[in-house]
Amino acid sequence: MIQRVQSLFFFFASIFLITIVFYFPVLQNQNTYFFLTEHFTIVRFLLFFSAGLSIFAVFQFKDRKRQIFISTVARFVITIAFFLLFFLFREDNQFGLGTILLIVPFISLITANFFIKRDEKLVKSADRLR
Repeated sequence: MIQRVQSLFFFFASIFLITIVFYFPVLQNQNTYFFLTEHFTIVRFLLFFSAGLSIFAVFQFKDRKRQIFISTVARFVITIAFFLLFFLFREDNQFGLGTILLIVPFISLITANFFIKRDEKLVKSADRLR
């Protein structure tokens, strides 16, 4: 159901990813800030894709294994976006606040997986009692 705790973590992850895209610089030079809205189209697409997967996972509440899989894919996409920023685009720039804040939706998705697994365990224990 939509009112479960993991749904809140999925929504939080998607909102935070979209906020990173629009408001936080991902790389910075001494006098220049690089935002995802102006640069790094691939990384921006990956973060939007991960946010979309997080929203989609909320509505997959009937199939908890699919939710876990979608969450794992969303975390993998965030990891790819981070490594693209780190290895391809970094050059002489420093990490901005947006790159560091990518940890928050990643941890949010891990927490959502924890609560999904806890729900699965509760359902299996209730099935045993019948």
